[in-house]
Amino acid sequence: ERKAAALERTKGSEILFGVAPCWLALARARRALFRLFLKEQRGGPGRPLRAELALQAAARGVPVLHVPGRALDALCRGRPHQGVCLEAAPLPFRSLRDAEEPRPGDGESGERQLLWLVLEHIQDPMNLGALLRSAYFLGVDRVVVTHSNSCPLTPIVSKASAGAMEVFDVYSTDDLQGFLKAKSAEGWEVVGTASRPEDVEGVPVISCSEFRWDKPLIVVIGT
Repeated sequence: ERKAAALERTKGSEILFGVAPCWLALARARRALFRLFLKEQRGGPGRPLRAELALQAAARGVPVLHVPGRALDALCRGRPHQGVCLEAAPLPFRSLRDAEEPRPGDGESGERQLLWLVLEHIQDPMNLGALLRSAYFLGVDRVVVTHSNSCPLTPIVSKASAGAMEVFDVYSTDDLQGFLKAKSAEGWEVVGTASRPEDVEGVPVISCSEFRWDKPLIVVIGT
């Protein structure tokens, strides 16, 4: 009974699972963190990592519970948790209205033009997570999603992103058309993507090898 009570969820919380999402959520603390759950295990190759996670949690004032593997399975509904789960508040999108407006030419390290990625109608959490992971790795400066028809920032998205979601601000807009028109008027290049030129009508098509990136760029992906 004591174990059952200990695993009762905090109202409104969600369960992050997997080493990378939990590690980065603890390191960045961008959301409220309630409890860290670690698999009960004597020795083994994962012991130093679990000890480090426990130290991180203690430094943040997050209680640490050591529980059987089946309890972790139940918490994350059988998903691959790698012996680690973290109870946390949901991570919301950031509003573009609250975002600091960068200046053209302020790309990563100041060595290139800005690059923003706009994701329209991405509803599959695995796809959204993979896109965030790639965007973070490739140095995209900002990701913007359409708020009304996109997948929320769920634990599955965090896991699929290899934890990038925990360190990468994701912004949302309710007026994508207005946002793109405004940025275009400010001198940004707005481009879409297509696998074949014949799939596109009414707009110019250029290959990636011929494209000149000489102004701040917004790449739109989605439907």
